[in-house]
Amino acid sequence: MGAFVISRQGHQALDRGLLRVQAVQRLDIQMVPVLEAKARPQVLRGDFEAAAFMAMKEVEVRVRELAGLSNSVIGKTLMTDAFRPPKNANDPNDHGGPLWDPTADPGEAVALMELFKGAFGTFKNPASHRRVDFADPTEAAEVVLLADLLMRLLDKIAAAQNAATSP
Repeated sequence: MGAFVISRQGHQALDRGLLRVQAVQRLDIQMVPVLEAKARPQVLRGDFEAAAFMAMKEVEVRVRELAGLSNSVIGKTLMTDAFRPPKNANDPNDHGGPLWDPTADPGEAVALMELFKGAFGTFKNPASHRRVDFADPTEAAEVVLLADLLMRLLDKIAAAQNAATSP
């Protein structure tokens, strides 16, 4: 009989369960700093509901900050107000929401708004009102990755806003 050695990850899989190890491995990328600081530790502790909630909350905070909207505007309403297209294309004073990109294809700009609204309706809102059980920790890790993507999209919007206001 030959001998074998169980690796550190093998021991983790035995102790914590393979799905949990896979979820942690899924996040083996460099995320935006705020998610590195707030969501990754939750995943490492195995608190997947808190990690997903925290990640989406940080997106909400960043959207509100960039859009300059009040703390009373939340969730899907916040996303609609921030990214909305102009209500009246004939009104030269209606430029859409603060994060609406008038240079983008209108369909793509609306799709971006819908992406943010959908992410909140699906992943943030339920966790705000009830316990969400991530039976598959990989799903929670992917919510964190979605939040990371949304934050990166917001970074692009912020860069465009800064370029537009710079002399």
